Amino acid sequence: MACIMYRPYFYGKLMTNNTFKIPLKDRMIVYVGAGIVLLFSWLYILGMGWHMNTLPFIDNPSAMNMDIPKDSMSMEKDGMKSSMNMDKPMDMNLKSSLITDILTWMPPMGNIWVFSDFFLLFMMWAVMMVAMMTPSILPMLMLYTTLNSRKKTQGQESISPMVLLSGYLSSWVLFSLFITLPQYFLHTNGLLNMMMEPMHIYLAAFVLIMAGIYQFTPYKDACLNVCQSPLSFLTNNWQDGKLGAFIIGYKHGFYCVGCCWALMLTLFALGVMNILWVIVLTIFVLFEKLSYNYPLAYRRVVGFFLITWGLLLAA
Repeated sequence: MACIMYRPYFYGKLMTNNTFKIPLKDRMIVYVGAGIVLLFSWLYILGMGWHMNTLPFIDNPSAMNMDIPKDSMSMEKDGMKSSMNMDKPMDMNLKSSLITDILTWMPPMGNIWVFSDFFLLFMMWAVMMVAMMTPSILPMLMLYTTLNSRKKTQGQESISPMVLLSGYLSSWVLFSLFITLPQYFLHTNGLLNMMMEPMHIYLAAFVLIMAGIYQFTPYKDACLNVCQSPLSFLTNNWQDGKLGAFIIGYKHGFYCVGCCWALMLTLFALGVMNILWVIVLTIFVLFEKLSYNYPLAYRRVVGFFLITWGLLLAA
């Protein structure tokens, strides 16, 4: 009981005492850790965008050979690794590497999926969610680091904020697993093409309108309030130890998924690997989490924008 009474007092005292500063070493753990996660995840996304020729304002002529998959398929049946660009010398080591296979993956022709296709699609979503959602958890990480630094000065156990980050991202990885299933359904029913873009304008319109409507729902408001109140969330959900930190991050990620899942679905409307829209969505989500002064106005503006866009497409 004493422990329960201590925590609100601890957080309240932290907020009223402005003289406490996070040590540079603790801040660097957050900056470097989150920076490494963002670097590798965005390199993956940009690499896939380059091979699929979906990078904004950048044209990759070699990606045009992806429109001739039959030749490459027949060569693979013969045990050969073909290059997507026939005008350049083939680097066998590069083409046979796992990284290249991952970056050049596309949905299989003829809707004949194997386990590796499911896995690569799931990994694409997982890395994309990590890249898009990591920036929005930074305020929570810094607050948790502040609490840990204060506890360290008092001789108490201190847990790395990267444990909390891993818990947060695991919730988005789980979401990626669930989102892989509807994409498989859309592909096998001819609603998405090999570039993972909608085949029918009404599908895009429906997804945009649905995402816009969700912006006005109480559930969206409740989840967004949790995402915008890291101090209150930590006060009510604090757990000690590494497992506790992981659970805190996972719970926070759960609310974040509840807040942003409909926005993520808009990728089906504009192309799952539409890199420009991936960047725009990342900025949307970040600004939504930081719209402390006008949270209701911001999400309503975004909702109205998506609904209007969907109606214009349907018309």
